[in-house]
Amino acid sequence: MTTTLAPTFASPRAAHAPAADPVWRRYGEYLRRPPLLVVEWHDRETPARGWLVINSLRGGAAGGGTRMRAGLTRQEVVYLAKTMELKFAFSGPAIGGAKSGLDFDSADPRRAAVLRRWFQAMAPLLRTCYGTGGDLNVDELADVIPGCAEAGLAHPQEGVARGHFQAEAARLGEILAALDEGVRAPVREGLGLAGTPLTVADLVTGYGVAQSIVHHYALHGQTVAGQRVRIEGFGAVGGPCALYLARAGACIVGLSDREKALVAPEGLGVAEVEALLRARREKLLPRGDARCLWGAEQERFWRTPADVFVAAAASGTLDEPVLEALRRQGVRVIACGANQPFHEAKLGATRVQRAADQQFVILPDVLANCGMARAFSFLMQEAIPEPTAIFQAVDATIRGTLAEVVARNEDRETGLMAASFGHALDLLSA
Repeated sequence: MTTTLAPTFASPRAAHAPAADPVWRRYGEYLRRPPLLVVEWHDRETPARGWLVINSLRGGAAGGGTRMRAGLTRQEVVYLAKTMELKFAFSGPAIGGAKSGLDFDSADPRRAAVLRRWFQAMAPLLRTCYGTGGDLNVDELADVIPGCAEAGLAHPQEGVARGHFQAEAARLGEILAALDEGVRAPVREGLGLAGTPLTVADLVTGYGVAQSIVHHYALHGQTVAGQRVRIEGFGAVGGPCALYLARAGACIVGLSDREKALVAPEGLGVAEVEALLRARREKLLPRGDARCLWGAEQERFWRTPADVFVAAAASGTLDEPVLEALRRQGVRVIACGANQPFHEAKLGATRVQRAADQQFVILPDVLANCGMARAFSFLMQEAIPEPTAIFQAVDATIRGTLAEVVARNEDRETGLMAASFGHALDLLSA
């Protein structure tokens, strides 16, 4: 499981969530409503099992990435499918939410064969009404695109192109070609990393999370420059997020991955963050860096004061003790780089999220983490596989949607997550 060392604080004071308001009741009801379709799969050659959850076929199709981790549950996949539907309300296209999840150790040498058999089993839905992409421990370019091709699919988003856009042969080919070229496109100029070949797929989600933070401060007449930022996770989301925040002038005081952490109370400069990204292997902090903390020493990461915390590791890492610790360390803004980072007792529960929303500025995953969804939507509709245009589309969507949510929330800082969910649910009902 991709996660960081859990903090161990003595006798934490649990946050107390207020009584649910109408938006939270509505959101809870949305989460508890049974999804349209759940497909359960059992691999015949390994203990792997998986679920494809389609929350709805709104607009004729559904979309959501494929993740893999040991211990993954059906409930987690249902939760994530519902998150995707809210995310599409902001990013487009106007489709339903879905998710694929595999309960299997991503470090197992049989991993590639398991993924291959999974895509073969899901091919009928992927061909007609479901589109997928990369997610936790599954890479868009290295795993998803070749796995779907081996299963006889033209592209992992073929089901959305057919089901939602009703694309016939010529238009289908145009859409899928733009998607393939767009996500593979090397990112250069000021958005890329000199000397390191990185693509749109490698960077766009982390870019979106960073921009959500930048725009939050700008909307309140402030700047992210000088803000102390701690980032949980240095993978496909956390690594690029650190890069773009450092370039915006933020002070990166802590980074972590599933095995170690790096603490820099004085802040990492742009050149230092860039060097860490260049030296990254398997989307982890460089193992040979003498500044890295291992074992119990990682506790220092969790005790480092910060203004902003980016949850970009895995689902369910934020519980009430962690939130209390973040509050004590000065954190005011939490950006959800991971999907569903709050640890709730059961599907439909919102206690931890409500408590967090009353104490912090929460930039929720349905908004902050919509970079790849927006990239797919832009490429399907505009067919312009050019990195700068893709990043501009992501930035404009996040900036505009956040401005609408802030206005809906009457410029209050707390309550932003409820306002975001309410806005997304209104768009879905419309």
